[in-house]
Amino acid sequence: MQMGIKRGSVLRKFALGAHPIIENYIERLTIPEIIASHIKQDHRLQVPCEKVITVMIHNILTSPKAMYELLDWVLPLSEEAIGLMPGEAEKMTDDRAGKTLDLFYDGKHQEVFFRLALRMIKIFDLTCSQIHQDTTTVTYNGSYRTWSAAEILTQGHNKDHRPDLKQLVLGISVTSDGAVPLDHHVYDGNQADNKVHDSTHRRLRKLLGRSDFIYVADCKLATAENLCKIVSCEGRFISVMPRTWKEDKEFRKQVRLGQITWQPLLSRKNSRHPDSKVDHYSLASGEYLTSAGYALLWIKSTQKAEQDAETRSRQLDMALDELRILQGRLNTYKLKTRAAIREAAFMIVKSKQCQNFLTYQVHCLKECKIRYAKTGRPGSNNPGTKTYTSYFSLSFAVNREEVTAAQLTDGVFPLITNVHNDHTAKQILEIYKFQPFLEKRHSQIKTYQQIAPAFVKKGERAVALLHLHVMALTVATLIERQLRLAMKKNGITSLPIYPGPLPCKYPTMFDIVRLFNGVERYEVTEGESVLSFPADLTKMQLQVLKLLDVPQARYH
Repeated sequence: MQMGIKRGSVLRKFALGAHPIIENYIERLTIPEIIASHIKQDHRLQVPCEKVITVMIHNILTSPKAMYELLDWVLPLSEEAIGLMPGEAEKMTDDRAGKTLDLFYDGKHQEVFFRLALRMIKIFDLTCSQIHQDTTTVTYNGSYRTWSAAEILTQGHNKDHRPDLKQLVLGISVTSDGAVPLDHHVYDGNQADNKVHDSTHRRLRKLLGRSDFIYVADCKLATAENLCKIVSCEGRFISVMPRTWKEDKEFRKQVRLGQITWQPLLSRKNSRHPDSKVDHYSLASGEYLTSAGYALLWIKSTQKAEQDAETRSRQLDMALDELRILQGRLNTYKLKTRAAIREAAFMIVKSKQCQNFLTYQVHCLKECKIRYAKTGRPGSNNPGTKTYTSYFSLSFAVNREEVTAAQLTDGVFPLITNVHNDHTAKQILEIYKFQPFLEKRHSQIKTYQQIAPAFVKKGERAVALLHLHVMALTVATLIERQLRLAMKKNGITSLPIYPGPLPCKYPTMFDIVRLFNGVERYEVTEGESVLSFPADLTKMQLQVLKLLDVPQARYH
């Protein structure tokens, strides 16, 4: 607000940005109504909890630092654009947001997401024939000694490469129609991935009202117990068979002996180098089944072959470097025995997964010394005492034969499925290759939405904030899906919304927020008269609003 030149005149500026777009989709999903019907209110907060939660969704998607200086962020914004009534923005303090998270955690938040999923399936006509599931870790800094949430914050296999920090495990299931989150769950930090699929599949069956959808996940799904439970309820699945199964060892042996014939299956542009490289996929001839009767499709990928060779070369170089360092530490401290040296070398080779590619030997040289009881020239009466000191050395080499044999199976991976009767091998591969889009959602929630660090101390609030990040991700994915579908319908291949000259073929929520950054509207008040100046939108902004089916009046 700024005082005008004339006495009594006031100029008010309202920041809009992409908030009217986000609020439009929040209203279409009826998120406030769903939250209000399942979360208990606390009238001492003076603001309904559903409004606080929707404001935090706006915050996460536009300038993610939820629960930190929320009031300073809200005040410059147009209250109407973020779903607030006049005067409610001044009540959006961090303390009220924290207490709202307590209410959300203690309420029926599982039912909120269940109703939300049903709503978006109906309103946006989502195709749910394929569901992709994966887990990721959410890493937390700090000790959290007073953690009291039901979800245990603890150390486990950290996918952020921070084994020193505590974590929670977040599982998300998305549709193949825009990678929209349909189901999610927060697990203990040490939750094993192979134990989450039974409960996830059960929740999805309840949500969709059927079990004939294709459930796609990584190799942790492929356990005898998980697959048996899915098949018992007439479910369908696609996964990768683990390397530990005997079928994998037998097939790779046949490949090395040259007994396998490969047939071209699929060729497509490389996602990282679309202008210069094409990935080719081949299928092993013949029919292959597991001992339980599930179909195996043996695929060979040129892209994965390059990755396997690069990974093996990198691990070999790292192992050789560590073995050279070990050579310089021999015969000191704890490395004075043959057993200790062999164990140290074994741990290096094992940690780099090079047991088959590196050979090593420990050599011993004994040095003899004679000690005499008296000084002077030794005589026949003073033979002396002999002592032997062992000095160890380490030699190692690369097993070139094993490396050459391993190169024959580079890029080979097996898909295990029970949909082979009504889907071709090419269709099954294309279904599985959608899995990286789910990993992109995990990346989006960690980078763009900044799910960590979390500026909270109570465990319940940390878990509730994690749920809100998934809700915000759902809104963002629906906006992206709507924009890309509208572009395809109107024959638009790209939009010039990047800061530079490059065209944007696949706009994201981040691109939309950046495009509308700085959009404002103004009001001039002079006495009792109010003169409004709507936001001045560019042609590109108007086009995006039209594609997103958002009324331009929201910026008036």
